[in-house]
Amino acid sequence: MSVQRPHRRRILAVAVIVVIAAGLLAWELSGPGGRTEAAVGEAAVILAETGSFPATLYVERDVDYRIYVTASSGSHSLDGWPGNAKDGSTRVAPGETVELNVSAGELRDGQRIGPGGPSVRIVDDLGGLAARGEVYYVGLIATEDGLLPRQVRLTEGMKAALGGVSTDGDRLLLIEGARLYLPVSPNGVSELQVDVPTPGVYNVACEQGCGGEWTGAFRVVGSNSEVPWVEDRDADAAAELDRRAPDFALYDRDGRIVQLSDFQNDKPVFINFWATWCRPCRDEMPAMQALYDRMDGEFEILAVNYLESRDQVVEFMEELQVDFPALMDITGIVNQRYGVWAYPTSVFVDRDGIVRGRFMGELSPELMDEFVGRIIE
Repeated sequence: MSVQRPHRRRILAVAVIVVIAAGLLAWELSGPGGRTEAAVGEAAVILAETGSFPATLYVERDVDYRIYVTASSGSHSLDGWPGNAKDGSTRVAPGETVELNVSAGELRDGQRIGPGGPSVRIVDDLGGLAARGEVYYVGLIATEDGLLPRQVRLTEGMKAALGGVSTDGDRLLLIEGARLYLPVSPNGVSELQVDVPTPGVYNVACEQGCGGEWTGAFRVVGSNSEVPWVEDRDADAAAELDRRAPDFALYDRDGRIVQLSDFQNDKPVFINFWATWCRPCRDEMPAMQALYDRMDGEFEILAVNYLESRDQVVEFMEELQVDFPALMDITGIVNQRYGVWAYPTSVFVDRDGIVRGRFMGELSPELMDEFVGRIIE
Protein backbone atom coordinates (compact mmCIF):
# COMPACT_ATOMS: atom_id res chain seq x y z
CA MET A 1 0.00 0.00 0.00
CA SER A 2 2.75 2.37 0.86
CA VAL A 3 4.27 1.81 -2.57
CA GLN A 4 1.04 2.76 -4.35
CA ARG A 5 0.34 6.02 -2.48
CA PRO A 6 2.91 8.16 -4.33
CA HIS A 7 1.52 6.81 -7.59
CA ARG A 8 -2.02 7.78 -6.53
CA ARG A 9 -0.81 11.20 -5.48
CA ARG A 10 0.79 11.69 -8.90
CA ILE A 11 -2.46 10.68 -10.59
CA LEU A 12 -4.39 13.10 -8.37
CA ALA A 13 -1.92 15.91 -9.09
CA VAL A 14 -2.19 15.34 -12.86
CA ALA A 15 -5.99 15.32 -12.59
CA VAL A 16 -5.94 18.64 -10.72
CA ILE A 17 -3.65 20.17 -13.35
CA VAL A 18 -5.94 18.96 -16.14
CA VAL A 19 -8.98 20.47 -14.40
CA ILE A 20 -7.18 23.80 -13.88
CA ALA A 21 -5.96 23.84 -17.49
CA ALA A 22 -9.47 23.13 -18.74
CA GLY A 23 -10.81 25.96 -16.59
CA LEU A 24 -8.21 28.38 -17.92
CA LEU A 25 -8.96 27.32 -21.48
CA ALA A 26 -12.68 27.87 -20.95
CA TRP A 27 -11.95 31.30 -19.47
CA GLU A 28 -9.70 32.16 -22.42
CA LEU A 29 -12.38 31.16 -24.89
CA SER A 30 -15.13 33.16 -23.22
CA GLY A 31 -13.40 35.92 -21.27
CA PRO A 32 -13.06 39.62 -22.18
CA GLY A 33 -9.71 39.09 -23.90
CA GLY A 34 -10.45 35.58 -25.15
CA ARG A 35 -10.60 34.18 -28.62
CA THR A 36 -14.35 34.41 -28.99
CA GLU A 37 -14.23 38.15 -28.27
CA ALA A 38 -11.29 38.58 -30.63
CA ALA A 39 -13.34 36.97 -33.41
CA VAL A 40 -16.10 39.58 -33.00
CA GLY A 41 -15.47 42.89 -34.74
CA GLU A 42 -16.84 46.09 -33.24
CA ALA A 43 -17.98 49.27 -34.96
CA ALA A 44 -20.01 52.36 -34.13
CA VAL A 45 -22.40 54.26 -36.38
CA ILE A 46 -23.63 57.79 -35.65
CA LEU A 47 -26.86 58.69 -37.45
CA ALA A 48 -27.93 62.23 -38.34
CA GLU A 49 -30.78 63.70 -40.32
CA THR A 50 -28.46 64.23 -43.31
CA GLY A 51 -26.55 60.92 -43.28
CA SER A 52 -24.21 58.99 -41.03
CA PHE A 53 -20.67 58.77 -39.73
CA PRO A 54 -19.00 56.81 -41.11
CA ALA A 55 -20.54 57.04 -44.56
CA THR A 56 -18.73 53.80 -45.43
CA LEU A 57 -18.60 50.98 -42.91
CA TYR A 58 -15.61 48.70 -43.50
CA VAL A 59 -16.10 45.15 -42.23
CA GLU A 60 -13.84 42.12 -42.53
CA ARG A 61 -15.02 39.07 -44.41
CA ASP A 62 -16.32 36.08 -42.37
CA VAL A 63 -16.31 38.04 -39.09
CA ASP A 64 -19.27 38.49 -36.72
CA TYR A 65 -19.87 42.12 -35.75
CA ARG A 66 -21.21 44.07 -32.82
CA ILE A 67 -22.44 47.41 -34.14
CA TYR A 68 -23.27 50.22 -31.72
CA VAL A 69 -25.76 52.74 -33.14
CA THR A 70 -26.55 56.19 -31.80
CA ALA A 71 -27.81 59.49 -33.21
CA SER A 72 -26.50 63.03 -33.16
CA SER A 73 -29.83 64.45 -34.34
CA GLY A 74 -33.32 63.18 -35.05
CA SER A 75 -34.99 59.87 -34.25
CA HIS A 76 -34.15 56.96 -36.56
CA SER A 77 -35.86 53.66 -37.28
CA LEU A 78 -33.72 50.53 -37.14
CA ASP A 79 -36.23 48.49 -39.12
CA GLY A 80 -34.45 46.63 -41.88
CA TRP A 81 -31.04 46.86 -40.24
CA PRO A 82 -29.17 43.53 -40.12
CA GLY A 83 -28.76 41.78 -36.79
CA ASN A 84 -30.84 41.81 -33.65
CA ALA A 85 -30.87 44.62 -31.13
CA LYS A 86 -29.72 43.32 -27.77
CA ASP A 87 -32.58 45.07 -25.94
CA GLY A 88 -35.19 44.73 -28.70
CA SER A 89 -35.02 48.43 -29.68
CA THR A 90 -36.47 49.44 -33.04
CA ARG A 91 -35.50 53.16 -32.94
CA VAL A 92 -32.58 55.24 -31.74
CA ALA A 93 -32.42 58.93 -30.77
CA PRO A 94 -29.76 61.30 -29.38
CA GLY A 95 -28.56 60.12 -25.96
CA GLU A 96 -29.44 56.50 -26.74
CA THR A 97 -27.26 53.62 -27.90
CA VAL A 98 -28.49 50.39 -29.46
CA GLU A 99 -26.27 47.32 -29.77
CA LEU A 100 -26.81 45.19 -32.88
CA ASN A 101 -25.29 41.72 -33.15
CA VAL A 102 -24.64 40.79 -36.77
CA SER A 103 -23.50 37.35 -37.93
CA ALA A 104 -20.91 36.94 -40.67
CA GLY A 105 -22.71 36.84 -43.99
CA GLU A 106 -25.58 39.11 -42.95
CA LEU A 107 -23.69 42.09 -44.34
CA ARG A 108 -23.26 42.36 -48.10
CA ASP A 109 -20.77 44.45 -50.04
CA GLY A 110 -22.42 47.66 -51.24
CA GLN A 111 -25.43 47.20 -48.95
CA ARG A 112 -26.78 50.37 -47.34
CA ILE A 113 -27.74 49.91 -43.70
CA GLY A 114 -31.06 51.71 -43.31
CA PRO A 115 -32.26 54.71 -45.33
CA GLY A 116 -29.68 57.09 -43.85
CA GLY A 117 -27.08 54.63 -42.67
CA PRO A 118 -23.63 53.79 -44.03
CA SER A 119 -22.74 51.78 -47.11
CA VAL A 120 -21.04 48.47 -46.29
CA ARG A 121 -17.70 47.60 -47.80
CA ILE A 122 -16.31 44.13 -47.15
CA VAL A 123 -12.52 43.71 -47.11
CA ASP A 124 -10.29 40.70 -46.49
CA ASP A 125 -8.46 42.54 -43.71
CA LEU A 126 -8.15 46.11 -42.52
CA GLY A 127 -4.40 46.07 -43.15
CA GLY A 128 -5.12 46.20 -46.86
CA LEU A 129 -6.69 49.65 -46.41
CA ALA A 130 -3.41 50.93 -45.00
CA ALA A 131 -1.39 49.64 -47.94
CA ARG A 132 -3.84 51.18 -50.45
CA GLY A 133 -3.74 54.55 -48.70
CA GLU A 134 -7.49 54.52 -48.06
CA VAL A 135 -8.87 56.45 -45.11
CA TYR A 136 -10.47 54.26 -42.44
CA TYR A 137 -13.39 56.13 -40.86
CA VAL A 138 -14.00 55.16 -37.23
CA GLY A 139 -17.14 56.09 -35.31
CA LEU A 140 -16.77 56.62 -31.53
CA ILE A 141 -19.51 56.95 -28.91
CA ALA A 142 -18.54 58.42 -25.53
CA THR A 143 -20.98 57.17 -22.89
CA GLU A 144 -21.12 57.67 -19.15
CA ASP A 145 -19.40 54.30 -18.63
CA GLY A 146 -16.75 54.51 -21.33
CA LEU A 147 -16.02 54.34 -25.03
CA LEU A 148 -17.94 52.35 -27.64
CA PRO A 149 -16.49 50.35 -29.30
CA ARG A 150 -14.70 49.17 -26.16
CA GLN A 151 -11.54 48.61 -28.16
CA VAL A 152 -10.92 50.11 -31.59
CA ARG A 153 -8.57 48.08 -33.81
CA LEU A 154 -6.32 49.97 -36.20
CA THR A 155 -3.40 48.99 -38.42
CA GLU A 156 0.03 50.59 -38.32
CA GLY A 157 0.48 53.16 -41.08
CA MET A 158 -3.26 53.52 -41.61
CA LYS A 159 -4.82 56.88 -42.38
CA ALA A 160 -7.73 57.12 -39.95
CA ALA A 161 -10.49 59.67 -39.44
CA LEU A 162 -12.15 59.51 -36.03
CA GLY A 163 -15.68 60.82 -35.65
CA GLY A 164 -17.01 61.08 -32.11
CA VAL A 165 -20.22 61.98 -30.32
CA SER A 166 -21.18 62.04 -26.65
CA THR A 167 -24.46 60.63 -25.39
CA ASP A 168 -24.80 62.94 -22.37
CA GLY A 169 -22.76 66.12 -22.12
CA ASP A 170 -19.51 67.55 -23.43
CA ARG A 171 -16.36 65.47 -22.95
CA LEU A 172 -12.68 65.76 -23.82
CA LEU A 173 -11.03 62.48 -24.81
CA LEU A 174 -7.29 61.86 -24.80
CA ILE A 175 -5.62 59.04 -26.72
CA GLU A 176 -2.77 58.40 -24.33
CA GLY A 177 0.68 57.78 -25.75
CA ALA A 178 -0.28 59.44 -29.04
CA ARG A 179 -1.19 62.72 -27.26
CA LEU A 180 -4.26 63.24 -29.43
CA TYR A 181 -7.30 65.09 -28.09
CA LEU A 182 -10.86 64.69 -29.37
CA PRO A 183 -13.62 66.91 -27.93
CA VAL A 184 -17.08 65.32 -28.26
CA SER A 185 -20.59 66.58 -27.55
CA PRO A 186 -24.21 65.45 -28.07
CA ASN A 187 -24.78 68.21 -30.66
CA GLY A 188 -22.83 66.88 -33.63
CA VAL A 189 -19.90 64.76 -34.78
CA SER A 190 -16.38 65.96 -34.00
CA GLU A 191 -13.74 64.69 -36.44
CA LEU A 192 -10.01 64.12 -36.06
CA GLN A 193 -7.55 62.99 -38.75
CA VAL A 194 -4.95 60.55 -37.42
CA ASP A 195 -1.77 58.99 -38.79
CA VAL A 196 -1.93 55.73 -36.86
CA PRO A 197 1.15 55.30 -34.62
CA THR A 198 3.32 52.23 -34.03
CA PRO A 199 1.78 48.96 -32.80
CA GLY A 200 0.61 48.80 -29.20
CA VAL A 201 -2.41 49.48 -27.01
CA TYR A 202 -3.27 53.15 -26.55
CA ASN A 203 -5.70 53.79 -23.71
CA VAL A 204 -8.37 56.43 -24.18
CA ALA A 205 -8.85 58.64 -21.13
CA CYS A 206 -11.66 61.07 -20.45
CA GLU A 207 -9.91 64.28 -19.44
CA GLN A 208 -13.03 66.35 -18.84
CA GLY A 209 -16.74 65.72 -18.37
CA CYS A 210 -16.55 62.22 -16.87
CA GLY A 211 -17.04 60.70 -13.50
CA GLY A 212 -16.02 57.38 -11.97
CA GLU A 213 -14.36 54.65 -13.99
CA TRP A 214 -14.02 55.38 -17.69
CA THR A 215 -12.55 52.92 -20.19
CA GLY A 216 -11.57 52.74 -23.83
CA ALA A 217 -8.58 51.69 -25.92
CA PHE A 218 -7.08 51.73 -29.40
CA ARG A 219 -5.24 48.54 -30.31
CA VAL A 220 -2.77 49.13 -33.14
CA VAL A 221 -1.56 45.99 -34.91
CA GLY A 222 1.36 45.65 -37.30
CA SER A 223 0.49 45.63 -40.97
CA ASN A 224 0.41 42.13 -42.43
CA SER A 225 -0.01 43.34 -46.00
CA GLU A 226 2.57 42.32 -48.58
CA VAL A 227 2.74 45.83 -49.99
CA PRO A 228 4.43 48.22 -49.93
CA TRP A 229 7.36 45.90 -50.50
CA VAL A 230 10.99 46.60 -51.41
CA GLU A 231 14.09 44.49 -51.69
CA ASP A 232 16.30 44.03 -48.68
CA ARG A 233 18.95 46.65 -48.22
CA ASP A 234 21.68 44.09 -48.73
CA ALA A 235 20.39 43.31 -52.22
CA ASP A 236 22.53 44.23 -55.20
CA ALA A 237 20.03 46.88 -56.30
CA ALA A 238 20.51 50.61 -55.63
CA ALA A 239 18.82 53.75 -56.94
CA GLU A 240 22.10 54.94 -58.46
CA LEU A 241 23.25 55.46 -62.03
CA ASP A 242 24.13 52.25 -63.86
CA ARG A 243 22.85 50.08 -60.98
CA ARG A 244 19.77 47.89 -61.01
CA ALA A 245 16.77 49.83 -59.67
CA PRO A 246 15.35 48.43 -56.41
CA ASP A 247 12.17 46.51 -57.12
CA PHE A 248 8.93 47.50 -55.36
CA ALA A 249 5.20 46.82 -55.45
CA LEU A 250 2.57 49.39 -54.49
CA TYR A 251 -1.18 49.85 -54.88
CA ASP A 252 -2.38 52.25 -57.56
CA ARG A 253 -5.37 54.53 -57.06
CA ASP A 254 -7.74 51.82 -58.38
CA GLY A 255 -6.55 49.28 -55.79
CA ARG A 256 -4.40 47.21 -58.17
CA ILE A 257 -0.85 46.14 -57.32
CA VAL A 258 1.80 47.53 -59.67
CA GLN A 259 5.33 46.10 -59.49
CA LEU A 260 8.34 47.77 -61.11
CA SER A 261 9.90 44.50 -62.29
CA ASP A 262 6.76 43.71 -64.31
CA PHE A 263 7.97 46.22 -66.91
CA GLN A 264 11.46 44.71 -67.26
CA ASN A 265 12.22 43.54 -70.84
CA ASP A 266 9.06 45.34 -71.95
CA LYS A 267 9.07 49.10 -71.26
CA PRO A 268 11.43 51.68 -69.77
CA VAL A 269 9.97 53.44 -66.71
CA PHE A 270 9.97 57.07 -65.61
CA ILE A 271 9.53 57.00 -61.78
CA ASN A 272 8.37 60.32 -60.37
CA PHE A 273 8.32 60.87 -56.59
CA TRP A 274 5.84 63.57 -55.62
CA ALA A 275 3.28 64.95 -53.12
CA THR A 276 0.10 67.00 -53.48
CA TRP A 277 1.54 69.85 -51.36
CA CYS A 278 4.57 70.18 -53.68
CA ARG A 279 4.11 73.11 -56.08
CA PRO A 280 6.88 72.06 -58.52
CA CYS A 281 5.27 68.60 -58.66
CA ARG A 282 2.00 70.19 -59.72
CA ASP A 283 3.76 72.37 -62.31
CA GLU A 284 5.61 69.52 -64.06
CA MET A 285 2.73 67.03 -64.28
CA PRO A 286 1.01 68.57 -67.36
CA ALA A 287 4.31 68.19 -69.27
CA MET A 288 4.55 64.59 -68.04
CA GLN A 289 1.02 63.90 -69.32
CA ALA A 290 1.76 65.54 -72.68
CA LEU A 291 4.90 63.40 -73.12
CA TYR A 292 3.00 60.27 -71.99
CA ASP A 293 0.32 60.90 -74.62
CA ARG A 294 2.82 61.77 -77.38
CA MET A 295 5.00 58.66 -76.88
CA ASP A 296 1.86 56.47 -76.81
CA GLY A 297 3.00 53.43 -74.84
CA GLU A 298 6.75 53.54 -75.55
CA PHE A 299 7.46 54.03 -71.84
CA GLU A 300 5.58 53.96 -68.53
CA ILE A 301 5.24 56.60 -65.84
CA LEU A 302 4.92 55.49 -62.20
CA ALA A 303 4.05 58.52 -60.06
CA VAL A 304 4.90 57.44 -56.50
CA ASN A 305 3.08 59.58 -53.94
CA TYR A 306 4.65 60.21 -50.55
CA LEU A 307 2.65 59.42 -47.37
CA GLU A 308 -0.78 60.67 -48.49
CA SER A 309 -4.17 59.02 -48.67
CA ARG A 310 -5.86 57.64 -51.75
CA ASP A 311 -8.55 60.35 -51.54
CA GLN A 312 -5.92 63.10 -51.68
CA VAL A 313 -4.18 61.45 -54.63
CA VAL A 314 -7.37 60.86 -56.62
CA GLU A 315 -8.60 64.42 -56.11
CA PHE A 316 -5.24 65.85 -57.17
CA MET A 317 -4.91 63.69 -60.30
CA GLU A 318 -8.48 64.39 -61.38
CA GLU A 319 -7.99 68.13 -60.90
CA LEU A 320 -4.90 68.08 -63.16
CA GLN A 321 -6.54 65.62 -65.59
CA VAL A 322 -3.58 63.25 -65.63
CA ASP A 323 -4.15 59.52 -66.11
CA PHE A 324 -0.73 57.84 -65.79
CA PRO A 325 -0.46 55.40 -62.86
CA ALA A 326 -0.27 56.98 -59.40
CA LEU A 327 1.03 54.69 -56.65
CA MET A 328 0.54 55.00 -52.88
CA ASP A 329 3.72 54.83 -50.79
CA ILE A 330 1.83 55.41 -47.57
CA THR A 331 4.70 54.32 -45.31
CA GLY A 332 7.45 56.13 -47.24
CA ILE A 333 9.50 52.92 -47.54
CA VAL A 334 10.00 53.15 -51.31
CA ASN A 335 10.90 56.85 -51.10
CA GLN A 336 13.46 55.98 -48.44
CA ARG A 337 14.91 53.07 -50.43
CA TYR A 338 15.37 55.39 -53.43
CA GLY A 339 17.06 58.05 -51.29
CA VAL A 340 14.42 60.70 -52.00
CA TRP A 341 14.56 63.72 -49.69
CA ALA A 342 13.21 66.51 -51.92
CA TYR A 343 10.21 66.73 -54.24
CA PRO A 344 9.82 66.17 -57.06
CA THR A 345 12.58 63.62 -57.71
CA SER A 346 12.66 61.62 -60.93
CA VAL A 347 14.43 58.33 -61.67
CA PHE A 348 14.67 56.89 -65.20
CA VAL A 349 14.95 53.11 -65.61
CA ASP A 350 15.64 51.33 -68.91
CA ARG A 351 14.11 48.07 -70.18
CA ASP A 352 16.80 46.05 -68.42
CA GLY A 353 15.87 47.58 -65.04
CA ILE A 354 19.03 49.74 -64.89
CA VAL A 355 18.94 53.34 -63.63
CA ARG A 356 20.04 55.61 -66.50
CA GLY A 357 19.06 59.00 -65.14
CA ARG A 358 18.17 60.82 -61.93
CA PHE A 359 17.02 64.39 -61.40
CA MET A 360 15.96 66.32 -58.29
CA GLY A 361 13.58 69.24 -58.81
CA GLU A 362 11.10 70.28 -61.48
CA LEU A 363 11.93 68.99 -64.94
CA SER A 364 11.52 71.28 -67.92
CA PRO A 365 9.71 69.69 -70.91
CA GLU A 366 12.99 69.68 -72.86
CA LEU A 367 14.96 67.94 -70.12
CA MET A 368 12.13 65.46 -69.59
CA ASP A 369 12.24 64.60 -73.32
CA GLU A 370 15.99 64.08 -73.11
CA PHE A 371 15.84 61.71 -70.11
CA VAL A 372 12.98 59.67 -71.55
CA GLY A 373 14.69 59.51 -74.95
CA ARG A 374 17.79 58.14 -73.23
CA ILE A 375 15.95 55.18 -71.63
CA ILE A 376 13.94 54.45 -74.79
CA GLU A 377 17.11 54.19 -76.86
